[in-house]
Amino acid sequence: MQIVPNPRRLASLIYRKRIRLFDSLNKNTLYNHVLKTVFAGAPEFPDRFSLYAHINREILANEPIQYLEFGVWRGVSLQKWCELNSAPESRFYGFDTFEGLPEDWNKNHPRGSFDVAGKMPAPRDPRVNFTKGLFQETLADFLKGFSGIGRMVVHIDCDLYSSALFCLATLHPLLKPGSIIIFDEFRELDDEFSAFWDYSRAFYRKWRGLGFALFYTHVALLVES
Repeated sequence: MQIVPNPRRLASLIYRKRIRLFDSLNKNTLYNHVLKTVFAGAPEFPDRFSLYAHINREILANEPIQYLEFGVWRGVSLQKWCELNSAPESRFYGFDTFEGLPEDWNKNHPRGSFDVAGKMPAPRDPRVNFTKGLFQETLADFLKGFSGIGRMVVHIDCDLYSSALFCLATLHPLLKPGSIIIFDEFRELDDEFSAFWDYSRAFYRKWRGLGFALFYTHVALLVES
């Protein structure tokens, strides 16, 4: 009697370790699928600030927002949002260790990159509040007392897969349809994009692309369901 080998078992014997080339090809396929479907018809902008301005003007109409930014560094993007959205009821929250990345991101950005010696930016707007520490150690406590007026706008500038996925999963109960998510490094397939994809698949999220800049490095998405 001829024994037909189990293809999965055969594959596991041949490919005992992950093959990064296969991983990259798979993620490229998923990435291109998202661009063609989620971002079909979405407008392109020359830079991230133009994208932010479009969202605040055309999507939010300057309504009050609850803006949460993960990965503040020197506070440039958070300050830009404060300038764009003038609603007095809006609140802007920045989360960061201010001591650099807690793990290696890529060969150009090892652990400790973006360190500002623990110094938080000096807020120029009374609507701004900073939380210092690892997201995994601070976000849950923050959310216990969190409430406010306005739509959720979440800016994921974590860079790292672990950080981005943690933030999305932890914020899930608050990310109602109509919430807006911004990714600052969406083209990083192993990190922010993979976090987006894994979160979407695990929580059955559906999205509509609102716009993008610099070849989909910076993107904005609307939670549809």
